Amino acid sequence: MIRLQCGVRQGGVLLPVVFTVYVNDVIMALPASGYGCYFHGMFVGYFMYADDLLLLSKSLCDLQLMIDICCAELEGIDMCLNVKKSQVLRIGK
Repeated sequence: MIRLQCGVRQGGVLLPVVFTVYVNDVIMALPASGYGCYFHGMFVGYFMYADDLLLLSKSLCDLQLMIDICCAELEGIDMCLNVKKSQVLRIGK
């Protein structure tokens, strides 16, 4: 495993590109899992902006499985979710 000694400075122009490459495995694992929401056959189970991630699923059980996938993928790149900043919104029964 390679440890990074320094990164891209906060607000740097390369930050979005470098971060997207860094978390690409998370982005690829979610649609491949089969969990999440689809709209006209297109996967819309997540929206990501910078380091914020919004997960959408049809059930709480699927949502938990998506969170587990994210945690496993992020652990592989030595990152973790901040549970103090995480929220859940449930609509329906």
